[in-house]
This record gives sequence, C-alpha cells and structure tokens, in this order.
Amino acid sequence: MDLPELNEENCKPGDKLRPYSVTYDEPFVAAFLERTGESPADYEGPDGRVVPPAVFFSAYGRLIHGTYHYETGVFVTSNLRLFKAPPLGTKALVTGEVLRLFERNDNKYVTFSVVVSDESSGERFAEVEHTSIYKLKPRPAR
Repeated sequence: MDLPELNEENCKPGDKLRPYSVTYDEPFVAAFLERTGESPADYEGPDGRVVPPAVFFSAYGRLIHGTYHYETGVFVTSNLRLFKAPPLGTKALVTGEVLRLFERNDNKYVTFSVVVSDESSGERFAEVEHTSIYKLKPRPAR
C-alpha cells in the first residue's frame, strides 16, 4: 500500500484516519497478557471476562501507520478515557482523526484522537488522545 508521507502538507487537523476492525478475542487478549505478565483472572468481571483497558493504548499504531508513512514514530504521550471494558470476543471499530501538528525544539509532533467502539452498536468503549514525534530534528554532521 502506497501511503502519503505524514507532513504538514498531507496531514491537517480534522483529517480522518483510516479505520479498521478488530476482534478482541481470546488469542488477541492472551498475547497481550503474555507481554504484560498479567493473568486472565485479573480481567474477570461479574458477567465474564473483559478486554483489558490497556489494550486501547496500542490501538493508535495500526490506525496512524495505516493512514500515513513516516519513519520516526517516537512515543510522547497517550491519555485514555475509558467508558466501558467490553466483554471478551467483542468486535470493535477503531477510528480517529488528526487533532494538531506542531513543532518543539525542531522536532515535529502529531496529536490525534483514537476512538474504539462496538462495531455493530457504535457504543464507545474508549477514547485515546495520542501524541508522537513523527520527524526528529536534523542532527549535525560529524
């Protein structure tokens, strides 16, 4: 897939990011828990197992890299607003949009929103505001 470069010309506040669907099923959650060292029992709710809310922090990667091409990608910050931890097996839609581009200390940053919602009902599970550096300042030649 040939993607546009993430820069001030191709990426503007309000631009929608390419949405994708994901199923938060047993294999997906098991792989996540293996990386974090947590137990499935940690996410047992009154009505059964739920998707660990921290999963939503990583939803931005596929969203932004499926919309724009850029080399750097230095994580800066993510802020999560959780509405509901969905049950295991939920099919979700991940959408988002560019909020702003800015420069600090000659590094170029992008901030965008991520919304994770139920694919069929549209019920929101989480919103994440994510900021990363997409282009580092040029290094002096040695």
